[in-house]
Parts: sequence; structure tokens; C-alpha cells
Amino acid sequence: MIQYPSSVNPLRDGQFIPEFAAYTKLTLVNRFQNERKGGSLSPHWNSMTFQQFMDALQNEKSDGVHTGSVPPEEEETNRFYLQQNGESLFARKRFEAIERAYQLGLVDVNGVLKS
Repeated sequence: MIQYPSSVNPLRDGQFIPEFAAYTKLTLVNRFQNERKGGSLSPHWNSMTFQQFMDALQNEKSDGVHTGSVPPEEEETNRFYLQQNGESLFARKRFEAIERAYQLGLVDVNGVLKS
């Protein structure tokens, strides 16, 4: 079993934490959706690590670019997520982390977490 430092452990009590679900949404899922829609992402575009993501959320560091609200497409995806998985504390905290990432300017114009 992989051992993570407690600050970057994506698991708590054997379950993924909401912030990790938000991280995978903003890295893997949105990147895949962009490519599926015909958009292309440069192969050298990398997203920040989970540790950097957690640090940014906890420290509330912003670069001041692309700050603002969550785009309608992201809200629609969240509604679908809730329909499929039900409303829960996990789902609420997951979306709060996504919202915070947008507010802090951590997400690019394609909805992918920056490096």
C-alpha cells in the first residue's frame, strides 16, 4: 500500500476525500472532455500536483487570472453528478473545492487545473 504524508493523503478512513474528487475532475475529467469535444491540449500542459492543489486551497493563494465563478458547463456537470451519486456532504464539499479553485484562478480557460 502506498503511504502518503498526511497532508497529501487522498484517503481518509479508506475513502477518497472530496478534494481528491475535485482534483481528478479538474485534471483528468475536464482534460478528457475537452479532447472529446475536439479541443486539443498541448502535451506539455501539466496540472499542479495534488499536494499543490491542497496547499493552494488551504492557503488561498491566487494568481489573479481567470478568477470568478464556476462556468455553466461545470455547474451542469455537477447537477449530473448529483443525479448519479445523490446529494451528500461529500458531493457538496467536492463542488465547494471546484468552486474555490475557480475563484482562486487555479483553473485555465479549458476548465483544467493549471500547473
